[in-house]
Amino acid sequence: MSQILPMQYLTPGETGCVLDVDGDQNLVRRLGEMGLRAGVAVRMVQPGRPCIVALDHQRFSFRGEDDAVVMVEVDRN
Repeated sequence: MSQILPMQYLTPGETGCVLDVDGDQNLVRRLGEMGLRAGVAVRMVQPGRPCIVALDHQRFSFRGEDDAVVMVEVDRN
């Protein structure tokens, strides 16, 4: 069964597929330029605020809920 939740609630090592990035349009555009956009798989490296996520071959820190919310779909069987 899959679950939809904000990206920062992933547990360490858990992966999810980005469904939506919503918030300040300038930040949403910038996140998209960095590769964080709908359809991309992300993996939680270190939860918290800020959290560290990995996508493709890069890692970056994300505070979440400041100016953008990233919703992911997680398969939690």
